[in-house]
Amino acid sequence: MGLFVPTNKLHNLKLYKYSSEDHSIISKYILKKWWSWFVQIFPLWMAPNVVTLLGLFFVIANCYTFDGCDGAHARRTKQSGPLGELFDHSIDAINTTLGSFVFASVLKMGYGGLFLLSQFATVCNFYCSTWEEYHTHTLFLSKFSGPVEGILMICAVYIITGILGPDIWSIDLFELNLTSLGYDYVKVDSSIIYVVIGLASMYFNIAQAMSNVAKYYKQKEHNNEQLANKETAEAYQGLYPFSSTTLSLSFTSGFPYIQYPMIIPIVQLVLSKFLIGFYGFGTAKVLHAISWLGCGVTLGIHIIFVADIIFEITTYLDIYALSIKHKKVH
Repeated sequence: MGLFVPTNKLHNLKLYKYSSEDHSIISKYILKKWWSWFVQIFPLWMAPNVVTLLGLFFVIANCYTFDGCDGAHARRTKQSGPLGELFDHSIDAINTTLGSFVFASVLKMGYGGLFLLSQFATVCNFYCSTWEEYHTHTLFLSKFSGPVEGILMICAVYIITGILGPDIWSIDLFELNLTSLGYDYVKVDSSIIYVVIGLASMYFNIAQAMSNVAKYYKQKEHNNEQLANKETAEAYQGLYPFSSTTLSLSFTSGFPYIQYPMIIPIVQLVLSKFLIGFYGFGTAKVLHAISWLGCGVTLGIHIIFVADIIFEITTYLDIYALSIKHKKVH
């Protein structure tokens, strides 16, 4: 198919080698023992990607357990590979977004800026982790990582909400006097506690990722200090592809590149103006229909994207996605 994976880049799949460092205390002393025992229930003929996919279809606790076991099962069956890691992270990305919706609902955030900030912080941590692994070729999990401590912290919020009720997150703590800046008084409620903790953890993870990348290039063989600083600076540019790079291009060169993700909302906007302004259809009905149309088109494109990547990788590596084609001899 070759729509999303360049053919001339497929040879890099042969260079894949799984590497990770997990410094989480909870993982080390509690969860890994649980995963090591639980992974024994999966038969050796089952593909690791099936373990990941099954976890998505179970409740949160089981999904978390299955997500921790798929890697161990891949090592048991000697089926560890680039598709498995990509598959695992793709499922995690879905869970991350769905989890943000549930978290925002529990804290009664609505659809305002606080919800967008929560989603941005979550996606930012995910992106930084992927960026870090891309450069260092190792997946680092800090002592306070999102997949372990972050999820447990969210579970603590759910437990507190279940005991005390959702109104606990609407208690006014204090007011900020912003009249000197031309604004009114702003009430700060108890939900700001988790916002501050989330932003602090996001800052810590970004700083840790930057430190690990800089350390990798400094320790890289045949690298002198000048070359290491140059490679580190080039790597750091990958941290702001959606802001600095895009903004500089738009202001200096007239935005010469087609932004494909913007095509669907632009078509929706033009179509809504056309149907409402020229044909006089009801605004509510038009916006409702166009929103679902955009959702369907976007979902279809995403399905094609996933199918193309799986097809390219499985064809090139001569493997199956959800079953084991070449069983390893133990």
